[in-house]
Amino acid sequence: MEKFAVAVMPIADLDGWKRFLDEATTGDRAAAHRDFLRRGGVTGEHIFHQPTPMGDLMVLVWEGIDQAAAAAHTGSMLDAPQSDHERYLRDHLVPEVHGVDLTEPPPPPAEHMGSITV
Repeated sequence: MEKFAVAVMPIADLDGWKRFLDEATTGDRAAAHRDFLRRGGVTGEHIFHQPTPMGDLMVLVWEGIDQAAAAAHTGSMLDAPQSDHERYLRDHLVPEVHGVDLTEPPPPPAEHMGSITV
């Protein structure tokens, strides 16, 4: 199986999130966002909007890296951003658009509970 990582995050500001996606895919932040992904070893990024009764969620799939590498790359961006774009992700996107309080300790990583081969 090819390596990939999945993250699910709340979306606190849906319009702001959609604006960021436009900027990061084809707009002013596209080159910087691709640099951020490449630095982490990500070869593809797929982003989904999942409305739920509990609120909007973003489902993020990164190709080319596994869960541990994705967590390390995200942690690196949060702890020691390497560019203005990474500082924007840490200081604006995560707290304002996703509504994640970065002063709280992160949750533990997902635990693999089993696999089914078909």
